[in-house]
Amino acid sequence: MIGAVGFGIVIGACTRFAPAGNSGPSLVDVTAAQAQTVSTGGIRNTGDLERLSTTYADIARKVTPAVVNISSQQIIRGRVLRDPFAEFFGGGGAYREPDKRAQSTGSGVIIDAGGVVITNNHVIANADSITVTLTDRRRFKAKLIGTDPPTDVAVLKIDATAPLPVVPFADSDKAAVGDIVVAVGSPFNLASSVTQGIISAKARRDLGISAVEDFLQTDAAINPGNSGGALVDINGRLVGINSAILSKSGGNQGIGLAIPSKLVRKIASELQKNGNVTRGYLGVVTEAVTDDIAAELGLTNVNGVLVTGVAGNSPAAGLPWARRGGNVVLKANGQDVQSPGQLRNIIADAPPGTEFSLDVWQNGKTVTMTATIGRRGNDTRGI
Repeated sequence: MIGAVGFGIVIGACTRFAPAGNSGPSLVDVTAAQAQTVSTGGIRNTGDLERLSTTYADIARKVTPAVVNISSQQIIRGRVLRDPFAEFFGGGGAYREPDKRAQSTGSGVIIDAGGVVITNNHVIANADSITVTLTDRRRFKAKLIGTDPPTDVAVLKIDATAPLPVVPFADSDKAAVGDIVVAVGSPFNLASSVTQGIISAKARRDLGISAVEDFLQTDAAINPGNSGGALVDINGRLVGINSAILSKSGGNQGIGLAIPSKLVRKIASELQKNGNVTRGYLGVVTEAVTDDIAAELGLTNVNGVLVTGVAGNSPAAGLPWARRGGNVVLKANGQDVQSPGQLRNIIADAPPGTEFSLDVWQNGKTVTMTATIGRRGNDTRGI
């Protein structure tokens, strides 16, 4: 889906590949060394500028062959309509409208030399056919391996006659605010477009874009069509999959959002193995703790999340919740909880059948509870 929602949200953003016969320092090593030289010494002359330019050019040469253009088509069946005039005169009383074709375009990233491609679910949702186009203009019909709408991740497979270039994964947990990143994709169907920026923030949650959110924020220019494309670090490794932007205009305004590579890698692995994703489930309904709620419940800060409801027959239903005075989850499995989105992610990551601990503020003191995590279904209430 490509479009703006009020002020705000526009939605479209493993195996290592090593070229044979490589000798001497790798491209990654050279690129990192160049970036380090410029960052530590500053830009003092044209030579420094040339080295910095070479760094970005090296990243582009390394990454763009593994970032693809994705085109999907959906056949919208024509409606069957009644013709009252034909009925009145004894003719056929119904007719069918012609079928229509809807097409959307986006980007994808090859993560396996055998042809595994990751993209956003919204790029290929409800598609009847999917075409992947490489930078050398080869086209392949793609097979859909699996989708995960809660994270907006989809996995495709194309069959090539020779190994394909890939973008290796980085550990997005190790990425820091201020790190230089490069976005590669097909904005407005302009294939292999490259933009540069930094990681502006991490762990952006509770934005209402998808059910499971943990976005990296970047100021690298991202526009409609970049969805599913790569956000890479200075070494050309994947730190995120571009997924959405926040914008008043519908175009780039410096706030792009990418699904972190650690989450993408986990989801892609499960989709390839099982065709679906298993998530933990507790059964609590929550909201953020405000200053007023914290003051009323005797909390010294607004950390934690307030439990406002518990689903019947859920793992949380048997826990000793306070009937009055409120229940605020301060820790989940030993992790400090700061937002509903964070608690949702912690619960979702917990394997079904495992023990799960909660530190809950009740009636002026902290109480520890333990439940057995369930399996989240499609129609379950709460998190």
